[in-house]
Amino acid sequence: MRSFLLVASAVGAGLAFGRRYLERGVSAQKNKVIETAAVETRRQIKRHADDFLKKSFRSFAIATAIKLLILATLWGLFHGGVIERPYFIWGVTGILAAFLVRDIWVTWPFVRLGIVELSRYGWHPKRALGEVVAGHVFQQVLTEAQSAPSTRSSKVMLVLAGQSREGIEHDIATSVAAIARDTSWSDLRPFLLSAAIKTAALMIIYSVSVFLLMA
Repeated sequence: MRSFLLVASAVGAGLAFGRRYLERGVSAQKNKVIETAAVETRRQIKRHADDFLKKSFRSFAIATAIKLLILATLWGLFHGGVIERPYFIWGVTGILAAFLVRDIWVTWPFVRLGIVELSRYGWHPKRALGEVVAGHVFQQVLTEAQSAPSTRSSKVMLVLAGQSREGIEHDIATSVAAIARDTSWSDLRPFLLSAAIKTAALMIIYSVSVFLLMA
């Protein structure tokens, strides 16, 4: 019995040592995956933000140019004597009202989404932005991790290390989402400021143009 206990203790110690070794290996690999996924995720966030804001500004610029063209056409008809002053004033008023309704209709979904997210996180823009980004990143990383193929050897290694694939996937998604939450404002701030400056400049040009046409 004493010999049996000694052998059992030796085997148990060897298994415990092997399990700790496997745990360290799995943890190291998980950290590498998190670092790589975080870098790629931040790159994707920047690229998507840049593409979205460029498309949004392009659409805004085209719509503004069309508005100015319509107003300039009406101004030309008035100064060319085609239409009289009362019709010109009523026409401009109606067109500006239609422009306003159109702008509200187009921007309302984004405004409503912003109001909902801000109210959810206590009206803190940075926090709301970080939470929204983190939520999307978590779902994306978790989906990609779940779709990755798994071999029999990796399953055996995870079992021996006392880990599960689902737990590893959740830990990776949570860690990457936390990194995205902490870095979202610094990553997106240049794009948001650039878009805000461009939009403000275009709105000023549009307002001055309308004022000159009306004058």
